[in-house]
Amino acid sequence: MRLYRHIAYPIVALIALLGMASCSSEDCSINNTVRGKMAFYNAYGDAVSLNAILSVSVVRPQGDSVVLNQKTMATDVTFPLSYTHETDTFIYCFDFNGNWVAYDTLYISHTNTPTLVSVDCGTAMFHTITEARSTHTLIDTLIIKSHEINYDERENIQVIYRTND
Repeated sequence: MRLYRHIAYPIVALIALLGMASCSSEDCSINNTVRGKMAFYNAYGDAVSLNAILSVSVVRPQGDSVVLNQKTMATDVTFPLSYTHETDTFIYCFDFNGNWVAYDTLYISHTNTPTLVSVDCGTAMFHTITEARSTHTLIDTLIIKSHEINYDERENIQVIYRTND
């Protein structure tokens, strides 16, 4: 009986240790902001990088906020959507080395769905894009590729950009 006690205590301790390790808290993302993604294409469907310095601002009732500040050779842009409004307005500024500046305005309509991520991490706001439209200074067309915006880093909107090819 004494022999079993020497074997039983280490086995019970090992099982308890494994049990505690399996109950560790979930690794919650520090930056848990859900963002959509737009990528730029030419009329032939080829991915392009913009030959302009791109700045993007979002217009909100509490004030404008910069989403992207002077990115060169941009191939895509990630964007946040409002938790409380159903349409967001983005101002795209294309600066061609100070020689010429052009603006386009994008309107993205969406629904908001609070989603429980986990008990430890709380909720996140997921979105479903219902419509995307823009002015047509340099942007020709917007194509919604994926309506759902969540933690997946997929392309949501294809921006068909007017090029000189």
